[in-house]
Amino acid sequence: MDLIHVERDNPRKMTKVFKALGDGTRQQILRLLEDQPYTVGEIVAKFNLSQPTISRHLSVLKEADLVLDQRRGQNVIYRLNDGALASSMRQFFGQFRSCQEVLR
Repeated sequence: MDLIHVERDNPRKMTKVFKALGDGTRQQILRLLEDQPYTVGEIVAKFNLSQPTISRHLSVLKEADLVLDQRRGQNVIYRLNDGALASSMRQFFGQFRSCQEVLR
């Protein structure tokens, strides 16, 4: 797959993914969600950040399709979108010959 093909699929997708991955707090949230789904309140309890700040981070991750959310009553439960994360990484790094062997 070449860069032009990636650009045609969704020109801003990779930018959104890497913007989301470029923040340490968002990286920590993704690692947390890899183990199990959490509500916003449970995620907030794991960090020394306010609920609005965590919600903004989750919004960026959701916009990049790296997390999925589901409303259950008054709670919103977030989980890692493993397939989208793996697909984004394969799509981006697959452009480079030096990475193609590793991705097989």
